[in-house]
Amino acid sequence: MSTIRNLITLTAICMPITSLAQTAGDPNTVSLRGRHEITLSIGMLSALSASSEVSVANVDMTSEVNGLIGSIGYAYWFSDEWAAGVSVGMTNADASMSVSGAGAYMESAAVYPLLIGLEYKPRALAIGSALRPNVYAYIGPYFGYASDVRAGWDTGAESYSEMALGSLLGAGLDLSIGKRFTLGAAVGYRFVTDFERRIGSEKNHSSPEFSLSLGFAIGG
Repeated sequence: MSTIRNLITLTAICMPITSLAQTAGDPNTVSLRGRHEITLSIGMLSALSASSEVSVANVDMTSEVNGLIGSIGYAYWFSDEWAAGVSVGMTNADASMSVSGAGAYMESAAVYPLLIGLEYKPRALAIGSALRPNVYAYIGPYFGYASDVRAGWDTGAESYSEMALGSLLGAGLDLSIGKRFTLGAAVGYRFVTDFERRIGSEKNHSSPEFSLSLGFAIGG
């Protein structure tokens, strides 16, 4: 009976995936040339962290979260395998708060990359009629913004911005849904030079990342 239940469960899981693959576009017959694609991505860096610390003895409270990423990108497929694109987003957002007997301290920071680059989807490596691997390389400035507010014995506020040069290299797998939509998953690495001043908890924001994406294409 246990074996039968397992088979039923496996069938129930596989049926939607099989149905999705059957309705997906065929990369061997549908050309990407001339298409415009808008992609929304969300993900996390390997440095993702969230922490909270409370000390009753010293009346201290600290809360911090960072490591989330999000971006929107545009790509134009000038051939069936190659696209030129631009991407803007937010990475490594950081927020912290500390309250103690001497006062309160609040800090926020974020890094905004503006990248241009190329994406390559080799037709020869297409998996069946729905899956197609891709690799990409982007480069451009990373803009960092930070601000803090202090209240108590030492009261004040400060905000500043920095810029660093960086890149994004990665590889992923895309699932075509019909002729217009694409679901994707990718892993990559962001190489970023040091900021002159600390943005959030770090001066250097290089890190591996994992992301999921949804793309919509027109034209072609």
